[in-house]
Amino acid sequence: MKKAIVLHLFFLLSLANLALPQQAIGSFTSDPSLIPASVGVCITDVTTGETVASFNDRQAIIPASTVKIITTATALQLLGPSYRTYTTVGYTGAIDESGTLQGDLVIRGGGDPSLGSAYGSRPADDFINRVVLSIKSNRIQSIKGNIIVDNSLFDGYAVSPKWMVEDVVWDYGTGCHAFSYKDNRIDIDLLYNGKNYDITGIRPANRFSVDADLTKGEEEDITVSHNGNRYTIAGTIPKRKNRCRLSLSIEHPDSLFIQELSESLLLSGIKIERGTHPGNNLARETTLLRYPSDSLAYLIRSLNVRSDNLYAESLLRHIALSTGKEGSVKNGISRIRQYWQSYGADSLELFLYDGSGLARNNKISARYLARVLEKTAQNPAIAETFVQSLPIAGKEGSVASFMKNGKLPGELRLKSGSMSDVHAYAGYYTTPKNRYAIVILVNNYTCTRAQLKYKIDSLLTRILSKKE
Repeated sequence: MKKAIVLHLFFLLSLANLALPQQAIGSFTSDPSLIPASVGVCITDVTTGETVASFNDRQAIIPASTVKIITTATALQLLGPSYRTYTTVGYTGAIDESGTLQGDLVIRGGGDPSLGSAYGSRPADDFINRVVLSIKSNRIQSIKGNIIVDNSLFDGYAVSPKWMVEDVVWDYGTGCHAFSYKDNRIDIDLLYNGKNYDITGIRPANRFSVDADLTKGEEEDITVSHNGNRYTIAGTIPKRKNRCRLSLSIEHPDSLFIQELSESLLLSGIKIERGTHPGNNLARETTLLRYPSDSLAYLIRSLNVRSDNLYAESLLRHIALSTGKEGSVKNGISRIRQYWQSYGADSLELFLYDGSGLARNNKISARYLARVLEKTAQNPAIAETFVQSLPIAGKEGSVASFMKNGKLPGELRLKSGSMSDVHAYAGYYTTPKNRYAIVILVNNYTCTRAQLKYKIDSLLTRILSKKE
């Protein structure tokens, strides 16, 4: 009799534990500002795979940058944390007795998004310095040929046709090339002079021409056009900003690199005489340098904390290359679908068109994302690398202000996703005993984004505060 009573009490307690999270979700989804919204929620126990709380978790919803969870997790699973790619430098033809290279200098892009990046582990000018050093160490005093950059490793379009036109002029919408350089962007510093904004700095310096017609307004409304290296910017900047920086995309990072390398070579006393020459045969190439990227673990941490689209798009193409096929978006997405289908993530709930989440055509279910989070955290070879690549809520990156004063006793690491009418989170809540995968996707809410963040904060606090 006592045993039956204990089992009955245990059953009632289990029902109560399940009911409380669902009550919290019920309160959240019944909020008037979410009546027209599409909402997907899935919170699961990583160890057991059991669902802690869910709502509409099979509906495919626009995920924005939480797509990066899929891209980075897949890359780690297939390539491993220590994976590196290489940019190679070599030459065609031969070096004659006078130290003249009778041939071309050839740089083959290895798909390293951190080459010359402001966010890499090495100084931005390290690659060029190493190229110059390798040329000098091979006693080349002049080059009677061209500097050629090979971009053939990646196949297909550099800029997704699914991205909005107004996004591709900004640095977050820059193209993905096998040879990327200095984040494929130009930074423009502006200072308000009482009437309009003056340009106080352009980086990289002495490479681009910028005409600006900017003044203060109620909100940011800027149009950008460019022809080659000449940019024209017009519109309004919010009144509160006396200083600001605009970061724009550049179409041809290889041209920027060639220009900077040419100047560095000349400063080092190495002349370049472009023109025809004997021995220009790319099939007969002598390697001077193999320059490694940062490790995949480093790239993914940088990518997820800063939500870097260029890094994510590069990794998608490396996922494609891991199959032995061309490094294209199509092949990368195909590999993702196949891989996670084998782990129980239903491909019918995945509509994927890029690796970064910038395409509004992307749609993913909360359950699909939760399954990716679960299986990645269950792999001892990569679990901690991946979990720690996500920023800590209230402290880091794109979630530095989210739940800043939260009272959850465990560690909450989340990748956020946001665009017009879209807000999402995906990540982990870790306590000394358990780890939970968390996915919340919201589209078409009618409150402000700040108000929605507060509502999600309250939801997570109610569901997770008693988890151990």
